[in-house]
Amino acid sequence: MNNSKKVGILLYPRFSEYELSVLLSVIKQGGKQPIYIGLNHEVVIGEAGLPCVPETTIREVDVQTLDGVVLPGVDDFEHLVDHNVLSDFLRKIDNQKRIIAAISSAPYLLSMSGILGDKKYTTGLTREQREFLGTFDGTNYVDLPVVVDDYIVTARGSAFIDFAFKFGDLLHLQYNKAWYELKS
Repeated sequence: MNNSKKVGILLYPRFSEYELSVLLSVIKQGGKQPIYIGLNHEVVIGEAGLPCVPETTIREVDVQTLDGVVLPGVDDFEHLVDHNVLSDFLRKIDNQKRIIAAISSAPYLLSMSGILGDKKYTTGLTREQREFLGTFDGTNYVDLPVVVDDYIVTARGSAFIDFAFKFGDLLHLQYNKAWYELKS
């Protein structure tokens, strides 16, 4: 991967901050530069109340400058359902075969945009929630904490450490996995 390219971190209201914590550290250790991308330029408040200022927006960012994008989960994504501009952005990333990583409820955004298609995936959403949303192919769901299918990484929210490792590995980043090991 071209080390001059960046990793896009999508920020939208009520995103889950903790799901990004280890991933941001892996990116930093690996020498990649994150770029924080909002739906617009407004301050974004995460689900725990952390205010974040996007550097650019999904309309403005040049997809050619990105190696991949990360979509954190969100505890209430009603404001993102049928978000056409977000779907268009995600399809641009997908068309370029950039790495796309979605955790917790965020695989819905990939499903909504038609990106999951025949890809294997996992999510923090229950079977009932996936069926209610009507965009997921249930036959491609894999009951694992993290699933990688080609350049798509999906995970349950509780697997945020392994999620970060899979993303870092796909980018061929050098980082110290032992630094994140839990010690009793």
